Amino acid sequence: MTAIQKFLSPRYRLLSHMTFWLVYMVYATLLYGTIHDDYWQGFMEVIITLPVKMTAVYFTLYYLIPRFLYARKYPGLILMFMASAILFGYADRLMMHTFYVPIYLKDYDYQKYPLMDLAKAVQRSSVVYLVVFAASAIKLVKQNYQTERFSQELGKEKLNAELKFLKGQIHPHFLFNTLNTLYALTLQNSPKSSEVVLKLSHLLDYMLYDCNVELIPLRKEIQQMQNLIELEQFRYGNRLEVSFSVTGDVSIQQVPPLLMLPFVENAFKHGVSKEVEEAFISIDLTLKDQQLILRVENSKAEDDSQPEAEYTKGIGLKNVSRRLDLLYDNQYDLQVFDEEETFMIVLKVPLSETEKPVVNQAPVQTSQV
Repeated sequence: MTAIQKFLSPRYRLLSHMTFWLVYMVYATLLYGTIHDDYWQGFMEVIITLPVKMTAVYFTLYYLIPRFLYARKYPGLILMFMASAILFGYADRLMMHTFYVPIYLKDYDYQKYPLMDLAKAVQRSSVVYLVVFAASAIKLVKQNYQTERFSQELGKEKLNAELKFLKGQIHPHFLFNTLNTLYALTLQNSPKSSEVVLKLSHLLDYMLYDCNVELIPLRKEIQQMQNLIELEQFRYGNRLEVSFSVTGDVSIQQVPPLLMLPFVENAFKHGVSKEVEEAFISIDLTLKDQQLILRVENSKAEDDSQPEAEYTKGIGLKNVSRRLDLLYDNQYDLQVFDEEETFMIVLKVPLSETEKPVVNQAPVQTSQV
């Protein structure tokens, strides 16, 4: 927290008020002392009139501003301001007449400048309200700062809540597909069931524990992409060819969790799921110039007449697109190519290098699943 933030913080209210009045007293003493060529006399004028100025300041800060300005009761504010300004002008003049004039202005002409002289009261009011205006300006700046800070914190909390909600909606896609696969294999008494359970447990562990952070190592996301591909391969068997290649060093890069998995899942769900013959999915992940480039391409069934919107309408892709908007604002690029026989997405996002390099990690190789 900076010095200005501390000064404006409610926790330091007493200190900030004391600092304000101390600064005012020093400034006014130097000013009046220079005018009178006597700094002690200047100091006494400040001390004598200080109670009136303090009363005017706190009356304005804690009554006029909250009751009228914040409530937007502008006619009442104007009337109360004018009445209080004249009142405090007379009060300041009374203090000067009672305590200052008898000591420092012994030749003062009371008949020429009577106590109830309105012009003199207005003159003294202008002196009082220079301090009031300065204090009010600080009050309004402080209020604006607190409002803006509260708005930012509220916006951040709303953003985090929406991100968690969107990320949470992605999870059922994995569970639905993998549980269906497991169910089919158990009906067949397939020995591959145990392998599916193991890979499913890795996915669940990833989603329930690893994903509860803002960023996750890219290599973990890649591992889960490979798990998902292998699980889906159990469903499609030999009629599906999947290639997955990674180019670049993934040991120190980080990405938001579940950022790329929905694109892969979408290729299976909306792409090859309707294919009755051989189908393909090609996934290329490239790290270049502090940028991640993901290209996912899948074949389409010959009788598949679904428009591009049908491919992008799924909950997973809608959510990941919304997450991209929230996480990267306009710093990402997502392109969709809907061709006659293929469907492809190309995603480009900036990378984060906040993880320590992993020692002796085997590089990810191009694989055919």
